[in-house]
Amino acid sequence: GLPSSHPVFGWGGKGGRVYQKAYFEFFLSPDKVEILSQMVTHHPNLNLYAVNYAGRDLRVGVEEGGVTALTWGVFPNREILQPTIFDPDIFLVWADEAFSLWSSMWLNLYDFGSESYELVENIRDTYYLVAIIDN
Repeated sequence: GLPSSHPVFGWGGKGGRVYQKAYFEFFLSPDKVEILSQMVTHHPNLNLYAVNYAGRDLRVGVEEGGVTALTWGVFPNREILQPTIFDPDIFLVWADEAFSLWSSMWLNLYDFGSESYELVENIRDTYYLVAIIDN
């Protein structure tokens, strides 16, 4: 952890310590998701969540429930604060929005049937939104 007064990562008031787990979120092709999920099985400190446009989800290294703090802080005379959490159910809601952006923003930039349009459409239809948490 770092002091809560750290100029870049600090927050929450004086005299505290702040902590953050490594968290990474990205889109990935189906074949790479399979490779990555196999890699995660060899690292018990990692959790992988992935979902595609059709709603197929994949969870590796995850127990039922799975809500976890991503950031937290410990401060004098206060309860532990957890301003950022990861909730798998909320991740699925965000995934719906993230995939809709492929249609509402990116597809609108290209002519229907063009190579670029088909590429974006293929990414939207086949790729996974992936989140990895290092506990």
